[in-house]
Amino acid sequence: MTATKAVGIIEARGLVALTAGIEAMCKTADVQCVAIQKVGMGYLAAALEGSVAAVRQALEIGELAVREHGELKAARMYPKPDDASLNVLDNGSRKVFTGSAPALEHGSA
Repeated sequence: MTATKAVGIIEARGLVALTAGIEAMCKTADVQCVAIQKVGMGYLAAALEGSVAAVRQALEIGELAVREHGELKAARMYPKPDDASLNVLDNGSRKVFTGSAPALEHGSA
């Protein structure tokens, strides 16, 4: 990851709310969703990458979309993340993604 990149993570309760947030973020700013993780108790998290400005804009819009469709747990941007921090996201899923997140299994949310 280059020094101009940032990572944003948004956590929401419910698949519909998170999907609405991802849709709004990707359509509003030049970001890519690079991971989706089921956290538990109905919560899911999505990670996105882009420039610092794009991730900031995406998270602002994503927060609004999630709140409109469900419950926002947290949203956070990590500008110029350290490689050690990025390793948290590198659980093998980054290699699988080719610009889009994989579909969740039916009934897994």
